[in-house]
Amino acid sequence: MKAFIPLLCLPLFLYSQTLEELVEISHKNRVVEAASFSINAKEKAYESTKSSYLPSIDLGASYLNTYKERATSAKNTLKASAKLQYIIYDGGKKDALYEQLLYNVDAGKENLEAVKNSISLDVTRLYFAFLSLNADKDATNQEIKELEAELKRLEMFYTTGSVTRDEVDKIDSRLKNANVVLNEIELGLQKVLYTLEYYTTQEIQTIESGSSVHLGDAQTSQTRPDIKVMELEAQALLSEAQSKKSENLPTLYFDNTYSYSDYYFDDKSYDTGFLVTNQNVASLNASWNVFDFGATTQAYESKQYEYLAQKSTLEYEKNRADIDYRLAKKELELSKQKIDATNATLDAASATYELIKLKYQNGTIDNVAYLQALSEKFSAQRGYERAKNDCEVKKAEVLFYSGHTIKEYL
Repeated sequence: MKAFIPLLCLPLFLYSQTLEELVEISHKNRVVEAASFSINAKEKAYESTKSSYLPSIDLGASYLNTYKERATSAKNTLKASAKLQYIIYDGGKKDALYEQLLYNVDAGKENLEAVKNSISLDVTRLYFAFLSLNADKDATNQEIKELEAELKRLEMFYTTGSVTRDEVDKIDSRLKNANVVLNEIELGLQKVLYTLEYYTTQEIQTIESGSSVHLGDAQTSQTRPDIKVMELEAQALLSEAQSKKSENLPTLYFDNTYSYSDYYFDDKSYDTGFLVTNQNVASLNASWNVFDFGATTQAYESKQYEYLAQKSTLEYEKNRADIDYRLAKKELELSKQKIDATNATLDAASATYELIKLKYQNGTIDNVAYLQALSEKFSAQRGYERAKNDCEVKKAEVLFYSGHTIKEYL
């Protein structure tokens, strides 16, 4: 049993990852964490503003020492006070601020979803890019195997003088080129894994094939999270403008102060009880910014222009989002057609290759036709596998541009 303990202790990332697992892990990276903290910051700002409009109580205490004692000022005095203040009306600024901060909170939540969905799309693209490269690797390995077998056969015939050296060299040259291509594919696979490591913050050794994207009922378009963020930010700017405008309206607040004092006279003849020990003063106060050289109006107009700018940008982005969605749907339909076309090409190229290979080995055609048929067969094989993987990416893009959450359709 002890022999199995090291295996159980191996990190999870040493095993191959499915697309669902990669997306799940990537949603816990630093970018998503930062977006989550941003929401917390906005929520705290809202709660802080709400608290600032609740009644406030301030406690105070003081000690006074008088150099020349009088009937109105004892040698030593201790004072304590409690002050209650509450804003009854501030021209509507409070409500406008509440709206602005709530819009910011909602925008933060939508931004988090937008970040996650964008990461999901990137990871999906990388996943299927890896599968396409892996398919290229398999096809290239098969091509190398065919070339190695053919090179071995020709070298045997060359020793007997049945074939010329240039025929052997052509196959050998193609084999060496195929090995170079294989190394390039290996490098491409490593680049994809390193990029996935950037998204997941974990080392990814390999990827498990078999994952796919299911469109399901995601045929209708809805507002994308990033567009919702812009809508909410525009509303926040409008509320901020209203809060600036309210500064020209009256403010009404209530003030109540209770104080207690102890007086200690060195000369007891001054201690006549003239001074008040307990006192409570309540007041209802109003203030109105009647004239400020247009500062408040200009601040309001500034925010109004920011709102109008955001609104114009929003309309532009909405239109572009609609175009992106329609293009994504067309690209998906084209990718489905491409699968059928590349499949037919693969069938034809495979059949042609087998026929030409037989003729070539029987000596009825030269190796130029053989190498051309070999190249076309494995090129078609690569094209077919890439078309299938590209179709899965196009599905994810349709989900993204239609405002659906990719993770829910894996």
